[in-house]
Amino acid sequence: MTVANQRRHNRVKHQANIQVVANAESYTLEMRDFSDSGLYLFCENISIVDIQEQVKVQTLEFDGALVLDAEVVRLEENIGFAVEFIQ
Repeated sequence: MTVANQRRHNRVKHQANIQVVANAESYTLEMRDFSDSGLYLFCENISIVDIQEQVKVQTLEFDGALVLDAEVVRLEENIGFAVEFIQ
C-alpha cells in the first residue's frame, strides 16, 4: 500500500504562510498542502524539529486565526516536514 493510500483525508494544495513554534522559537514557513488531519510545510532546515515533537501552528492569512497543537510525523531532508493536528 502506498503512502497516499494510507491517508485518512484528502489533501488540498494551498500556499500560505504558517507560523510554527518549535523549541520556544518561532518560524514563518510556507505550507504546501493541508487536510482535516494536518499539513505539510516547506523547510530546507528540518533540524528545527524532530519526529514526534509537538509544535504549534497558525496560519498568517488572517488575523485571529486559531493556534493549533500538532505533532511532527514526517521529515524530508531539504524539502520539509508534515505535522498531524493533536485533538
